[in-house]
Amino acid sequence: MSNRVQADRVAKALAPGKIILTGEHFVVLGAPAVAMAVDLHAHAIVGPARPGKIEVGASIPLHLLGHEVENGGRLDTKRLLEPLRLAARETLDYIGERRSGVTLDVYCEIPVGAGLGSSASITVATITAVANAKGAKLAREESFKIAFGPESYLHGKPSGVDHAASIFGGAIKFTRPNIIKPLKLKSPPHVLVCDTGIHRSTKKLVGTVVRKSQLRRQLFDVHLDEVREISESAVRALNRGDGEEMGALMNRNQELLVEIGVSHPKLEQLVKVAREKGALGAKLTGAGGGGCIIAVCQNNKDEVSIARALKRHGGIPYMVTMDPEGARAVSTGTVLK
Repeated sequence: MSNRVQADRVAKALAPGKIILTGEHFVVLGAPAVAMAVDLHAHAIVGPARPGKIEVGASIPLHLLGHEVENGGRLDTKRLLEPLRLAARETLDYIGERRSGVTLDVYCEIPVGAGLGSSASITVATITAVANAKGAKLAREESFKIAFGPESYLHGKPSGVDHAASIFGGAIKFTRPNIIKPLKLKSPPHVLVCDTGIHRSTKKLVGTVVRKSQLRRQLFDVHLDEVREISESAVRALNRGDGEEMGALMNRNQELLVEIGVSHPKLEQLVKVAREKGALGAKLTGAGGGGCIIAVCQNNKDEVSIARALKRHGGIPYMVTMDPEGARAVSTGTVLK
């Protein structure tokens, strides 16, 4: 951790969402995953508060609040905010400001429960803003360590890939528990994201897959070996800028995700539409059961035409690009007394 300045400050930070190109679910079981940060962000603003007090507010786009995410119920905003309190408290503890208080307000432009890492991004933005408000600059590895507590509250046993991608930015190969390899890409792939509008609980889906892997160990061991090779091949394809190979690997990864039962008819419909309209490859991203698909496209022109086709079939397309920087403070100012 770098030198710190003693001051009451207001700090603003942002952290990107992510897509998983290969390896979701299997990363929890030990296979590497390949992920990329994208230019949809969570924002956090932190200011001073009374000693020991953490005050949290959040601005969540209203269209997200109506989605059913767990037990047929509506999004539990109180539960969504609790990890932010944990993130703020654990950051203060880590930097030696245990007795300090902060006000925290967050805004998330990433669809919640859609497989794009919204909770990890909000957590990471909070950690970054709290540290900067107290004059501390955390190494990326330190932020990664702090983020596990709040993410575990939401997801039980997170792999770590979501907050690793958000912290480091760019494209990474991630292997549990904490092996993070940033990739130097020849050029970022043209990736289109499309939301089904069906949102779900990551914690439940991951738990279901873990239980299945224990009951069907032989099948999952075979799949695990194949996903290891898929992710290693994906790294090589990305380094070469080989979109066709990347697309083929994503297509095979999608077949495996369907086999383990984490897809959804709407996901499969949008994957089919994307491929028929010229995508080099398409698959679900994240936990599945709804959420988003991603499609690798040949060029910007194809990306636009595929996005239009997906929209006609009820999808919500997002034209995204890679965020190369990852989590960062964007402004800091001293509070006048």
